[in-house]
Amino acid sequence: MSSQEIPDPIETTTSDGSHRPKRLLRSPRTWLAIGLATALLVGVGVGSFFLFSPRKTLTGRTTTAQAALGTQTASVAVDGTLSPRKQANLNFSVSGEVTKVYVKAGQKVTKGQKLAKIDSSTLADAVDLAEANLASARANYSDVSGSGTSAAIKAAAAQVDSAKAALSNAEENLKAATLRATFTGTVASVDVAVGDQTSGTGSSGSSQGGSNAGSSTTTTTTTTTSSSSAQIVLISTATWKLEGTVGAADLSAMKPGQAATITADSTEFTGTVSSVGIVATSTSDGAATFPVVINLSGTHTGLYSGTTASAVVTTGTYDNVLTIPTAAITTANSLTVVTKVDSSGATTVTEVEIGRVFGDATEITSGLSAGDTVQITYRPTSTSTTSSGSGGGFGGGLGGGLGDAGGGAPPAAGGAGGVPGR
Repeated sequence: MSSQEIPDPIETTTSDGSHRPKRLLRSPRTWLAIGLATALLVGVGVGSFFLFSPRKTLTGRTTTAQAALGTQTASVAVDGTLSPRKQANLNFSVSGEVTKVYVKAGQKVTKGQKLAKIDSSTLADAVDLAEANLASARANYSDVSGSGTSAAIKAAAAQVDSAKAALSNAEENLKAATLRATFTGTVASVDVAVGDQTSGTGSSGSSQGGSNAGSSTTTTTTTTTSSSSAQIVLISTATWKLEGTVGAADLSAMKPGQAATITADSTEFTGTVSSVGIVATSTSDGAATFPVVINLSGTHTGLYSGTTASAVVTTGTYDNVLTIPTAAITTANSLTVVTKVDSSGATTVTEVEIGRVFGDATEITSGLSAGDTVQITYRPTSTSTTSSGSGGGFGGGLGGGLGDAGGGAPPAAGGAGGVPGR
């Protein structure tokens, strides 16, 4: 064999004289072709599995329940925040420069304790002048009462009365130069400092109970200043209320005096509806809500104003109400129906009329009797995705390829890439 000849790739001779095939020498192009052919076969096989394998049908869990007569309680949920039932929003009612602030936020105080003070020198001078004017008026009255005419005596008496009123007013102003606690409680906020000049145009007030804007009930309230503009806010941390809202659908069921269970910071409290507002406010989505105030019963410690709380208000208790689980009720051809089960297990779709809803139970006013059995089907929730369109072959009909080759495995319940779920 010359040096230009290609060796025989088919067989070779062994040392014992026998013959065996030679190993084939494959070029990179040959290996690529083999790899593509193998991938194609795998793709076709997987596609056939998803296309022709029988699908597993998901079915719901079915159980039964009996229609029963019993006592049912209707309730309304109220969400809101806690606030003290007793609060005083205090301001200086006379003008002057603040010379002393005796307290700070969080400090406990007793009724009558000094909270802050303004310069009272001018007010004290006004009292001295009023006292002098009263003394002069009384002296004048004494002079004319013995020899003066009836008209002169009446005029002198009027001067005395006017001087008395002026003195009383001056004394009240001097007293108002010192801001004092109106009850024993806790200072919630202090918005005044030494050197501030008070205008004296504000007024101090206090509130107690469950008053609220638009309230349909009357409560004792003398507050004329909001807490946001008060110089000092004083609260009682013993008694509390929940201020919340309800929607228009629940408004007619809410009435003062109804019992409530309030939950705040995982602790339950009992309470009573204090007021139900009739003036609506709008939420961000345009829905109307109405203010409701619920007073917590008794005294409590460890609560804080602004804490989120919720309440369940009992709006009615009803005896001999026939109910079934709400999950048993469905609609068919615009009718409200249930699936009734007889003693043999046979089922019949039966039309019913429903009444009030009590949590997970619904009142049946017609169509069933106590002891009747109804079927409840809990349908499974599917998380799979259904593909649509026609199959597209390898890479398209299998969800875009296999593994890293183009998009992963096919959808679990949508068919093999483009085959609609059945």
